[in-house]
Amino acid sequence: MSTQRPPRRRPRPERTTKAGRGVLIGAVLGVLVLVAIIAGVVMTRGGNDAPVATTPKTVDVLFVEGKRRTEYAATLQEKTGIPASEYISATDASRLGQTMAGTKKPVSLEGFLFPATYPVDPKKPVRDLVDYQLRTYVQQTATVDYSYAKKKNLTRYDVLILASIIEREASTPKDRRLIAGVFYNRLRLGMRLDSDVTVHYALGSWSKDLTKSDLNLNSPYNTRKFHGLPPTPICNPGLDSIKAAARPALSKYLYFVASPSGKVYYATTDAAFQQAIAQAKANG
Repeated sequence: MSTQRPPRRRPRPERTTKAGRGVLIGAVLGVLVLVAIIAGVVMTRGGNDAPVATTPKTVDVLFVEGKRRTEYAATLQEKTGIPASEYISATDASRLGQTMAGTKKPVSLEGFLFPATYPVDPKKPVRDLVDYQLRTYVQQTATVDYSYAKKKNLTRYDVLILASIIEREASTPKDRRLIAGVFYNRLRLGMRLDSDVTVHYALGSWSKDLTKSDLNLNSPYNTRKFHGLPPTPICNPGLDSIKAAARPALSKYLYFVASPSGKVYYATTDAAFQQAIAQAKANG
């Protein structure tokens, strides 16, 4: 019996059909097209450099109602890196502010910087953003009815000043109009507005617990000491507050106090006001 192994046969190459050749050619062409596309992308991104992820040109920045322009400047710097000083400089007292306010001397753009969300391009001048805010203010207030305020000898700038106080004092549409009515009544009777938020503005802090010394602060923004409206808005109010300041709710209320929970109590006499204060504290 022989132990010699038979020679191994080489496997015959499989024949490629026309259909198979078509698939192969298609695959090769597909690879070539893909390579060309990638090469084109690389070339457009800097020759042989690796592709880099693109970043958005703009950043959406929310400017909240009831904030002063210095707070807007801080928000802008935090969100975009634009120095706060640039925004403050662009909104400082100017002839533009004077024209918009209709005053005899330049004023800042406080109050006219309409609160909203704006797309900001950090590479463009901050003036572009400020102009955008001013255009938005003009557009949003175009339909506000100022006829009632005009009858009460209040200018549109007076309405804006009053709206800025209301924005800080109230949190609901109903209370905005009622508080506006209180201020109208007090102005008509020659009473001080006695609004703590104007003192806060003068002090540069919204949260400070006011002392007796604070309430005697010799500032034109201290409505606890001086009669009439402060010289400029104390913040940038929203449209609801502007509408409320232009057309307040009619009432006989002369006083109001808000509880820590946000509920507002109203009174027509000082005695009733003292009771409202106690009630507000009790329901805090």
